[in-house]
Amino acid sequence: MPKPMFLTDEDLLAAIPALIGFTPTDSLVIVAAVVHADGTVRLGRTTRFDLDLATRLPRMVAADLSRALGGQPVQRLIGVVVRDTTSGTADLPYRAELDELTDRLYEAGFTGIELLHLPSFTAGATWSCYHVTGHTGTLSDPAISPVTTARVVKGNRVYSNRDAFLAQFVPLPADVRESIAALADPIAEGVQAEELAGDFPRLRRRLQLIDDAVTAATHGRLPTDHHEIAALIAALSSFLLRDIHLIQDTEQRCGAAQSLWLHLWRHAPARYAPTMTALTAVTSYLRKDGSVAGLVIQRGPRPTKLTQLVHRWMRESVDFTAVHNDISDVATQLRATLSDSAES
Repeated sequence: MPKPMFLTDEDLLAAIPALIGFTPTDSLVIVAAVVHADGTVRLGRTTRFDLDLATRLPRMVAADLSRALGGQPVQRLIGVVVRDTTSGTADLPYRAELDELTDRLYEAGFTGIELLHLPSFTAGATWSCYHVTGHTGTLSDPAISPVTTARVVKGNRVYSNRDAFLAQFVPLPADVRESIAALADPIAEGVQAEELAGDFPRLRRRLQLIDDAVTAATHGRLPTDHHEIAALIAALSSFLLRDIHLIQDTEQRCGAAQSLWLHLWRHAPARYAPTMTALTAVTSYLRKDGSVAGLVIQRGPRPTKLTQLVHRWMRESVDFTAVHNDISDVATQLRATLSDSAES
């Protein structure tokens, strides 16, 4: 059973860069504390808004959170205003605007709202509360917070800024993806023919190619040769092979797979982009890396049933354990079936 969440303000503030994947500036970050069926309170959805936009459009913020969290037993909302005030007034920034935001959140049905100010995510920075004078403290080092440590152990990076984080989600130039399409299309036709013919030995060899690429990624090696990239993308166009790789058998391989899928997503021609989006989104979600899952869906092409499902899981804060176990069972059964068929 998961342990109850220890929600001190210091712990929560230090965890925010790891929760969203990068160190924010000029931002409003809102974290939901959600009560689960077992009575524990755990971190729910974490949402970042551009600060100037959020203070100008408080109804938009309230509406977005209401859509995302509606129906969930939210115990508390903690908002963090990140804005450097070294050259500003003595008062906390945007106080009047944030008072209005608080009113809008109450109107939307949220209670237990706390708003904090932090000038930057620098160890030792002083944070303050908008609502309780004297409720203040010192930021512990985000680089060594338990949440950051867990993220790094899983193979995830915490980027220094938002631009560096978003660079992961920029596809390669069209001419590169078109050259890969020319290589991948005939391979994908072969994969489809193998599935229709029930040619399991050939499909098993393609599965081994994907397995080997994930193993290489655990050592930090991602494919650079366009022929290899095309072969992997084409192999994963098979729903059978894709579904086997929705999950890996170790945390290290899960982290490596996420890096590999995102790498292939950036290279993927239009025909293959939906499959790579779905694969990346599921893997990221199962690793509790919602920031990557959400952005790859947002930046991806037309939604598929699988990406829509991931989006619903995120919106409704579906329990990770149940989803993880269900997908693991299916992937294990599919791999075993393919292996047994290949041997026979």
